[in-house]
Amino acid sequence: MRYSVMIFLLFCPLCNAEGVVSRTVLGGFIRLELPVKFARMSEYHLRIKYPGSRPPTEVYSNSNGAVSIAFNYTRNAIHPSQIAEVHAMMSASFRRRYPYARWFRSVVIEKFGTSVFVMELMTPAVDTEVHNIIYGIPLKGRLLLVSFNATAAEAERWLDVGKRIFDTMQFPDSEARIMR
Repeated sequence: MRYSVMIFLLFCPLCNAEGVVSRTVLGGFIRLELPVKFARMSEYHLRIKYPGSRPPTEVYSNSNGAVSIAFNYTRNAIHPSQIAEVHAMMSASFRRRYPYARWFRSVVIEKFGTSVFVMELMTPAVDTEVHNIIYGIPLKGRLLLVSFNATAAEAERWLDVGKRIFDTMQFPDSEARIMR
């Protein structure tokens, strides 16, 4: 009973935002809580939001796409001991690509039983700014990128929800195998 109350209190702000539902993504690699109204982004909208040749593997968003969480299970091989090096390269790449970005954090932390990197920054877009939180996680020998973003207009309402979504991530296929 005590744990039920603690879990409810922990996720209560997430529930108040829109209500949540447990979802499994990336073919079962990840289970997490997402807002009920988030739906998988269509291929059409993926091409608009991510015009490059390599869009994320799966993206869930609100109805207008202003708030989303993207999962990209890359083909890049990585061992947990390499996460700091990958973080340095990705951070440098983002700093070159977005020289006017406002950075809130760019760190390597321990989470999910392994080292992961977190980058949080505000980047310019065509008609607004976008608040991004990006996690880089070594998963079964490959790099998993999970990014939450919200337009500046939506950030105040959704930023705490996005941070809590990361806290709900679980890897059902055994924490011990996350690094292999």
